[in-house]
Amino acid sequence: MNTSYINMWLKKHIDKHDYPPFHLVNAAGWFLILLADTFIVSPDLLLNDISLLAVNSLQWFSGYLISLYIRTIYIKYNYSTQSIYKVVSFVLIISLLASVLLFFVVHLIGLPYNFKRIDKYLDYVFTIRAVANNLTRYLPLLTTWSLLYFGIKFWIDLQTTRSRAEKSDLLAQSAQLQMLRYQINPHFLFNSFSSLRALIRTNSAKAEEMLNQLSDFYRYTLITRNSTFVPLKEEIEAIMHYASIEKIRFDEKIEFNFAIPNSTKDFPVPTFILHPLIENAVKYGMSSSSLPLIINIKAAIVNDWLTILVENSGSWINDAKTDQQIGTGTGISNLINRLESTYAGNYSFNTFEENGIVKAELKLRRG
Repeated sequence: MNTSYINMWLKKHIDKHDYPPFHLVNAAGWFLILLADTFIVSPDLLLNDISLLAVNSLQWFSGYLISLYIRTIYIKYNYSTQSIYKVVSFVLIISLLASVLLFFVVHLIGLPYNFKRIDKYLDYVFTIRAVANNLTRYLPLLTTWSLLYFGIKFWIDLQTTRSRAEKSDLLAQSAQLQMLRYQINPHFLFNSFSSLRALIRTNSAKAEEMLNQLSDFYRYTLITRNSTFVPLKEEIEAIMHYASIEKIRFDEKIEFNFAIPNSTKDFPVPTFILHPLIENAVKYGMSSSSLPLIINIKAAIVNDWLTILVENSGSWINDAKTDQQIGTGTGISNLINRLESTYAGNYSFNTFEENGIVKAELKLRRG
């Protein structure tokens, strides 16, 4: 199995479901109610009086419009955090209020048709019996509509959650394969071992230090291979090992600066989420920056949002074959897919150049 196969499977099976649009289903439902009322419930009255048929159609159309307004209320209601009793109580209250509103709108629409007997019409409308009779008609209808709305919404949310879980599992496999690629990256290993060979002959102390850093870096990838999240401090420690290796390789040609406040160190982050950003900063910074290449790694927390900023001196490399073109490189595209699956929109990732500094800004919201 490889990452390209996984990505193809995701696009084919886990993409957003093509559910029918709400407005289409809702309009079709109210139209069926109108047809049932016209041809089944009251065909003798409605089919023999065009004016009454028009009034009846407008009355049911007003029910459709009220249902749209109800939906705007339900969209803002976070039912997933409430108990079933609170949800049912909320639905009943909204349905009752909507039924009362529909009652008055329906009889307002009926005024022109009953204009010749307006006095009797108004006397009838504002009686308890009339209100009760109509509420027993409208309340079950709007309550059923509301329950269907939440039932369908719950089902769609459940399917989305399941799809996201499947996608997360597959992306976790992809991430593990990606980590294995980093572990056996021929380019990185070749350069590291070449530097080691030279250092063994000239500076055995540095050679030992580099070997220790390599060992610690790869130990982290093995220890966290089954972990979804780790504290930021562990991810930063792994990046520091990587930075130490690169520092030994490039000596005075590269400089790493870390600004990680203690308040951010226990913030949970996906494992191995920062390495693609640091690798890009080194790879493309070395080819575009005056030396020494300066790489800054910063973190901050504001209102439950963790911001991680990776900066490197140099200029933006707009090459479709590089990871710096968002979404085209394996590392960055894998990172974005993992973030989307894990945080479902509660994140942001941006790259930009500002005053000769290339910046990659990652924001994560605490779950």
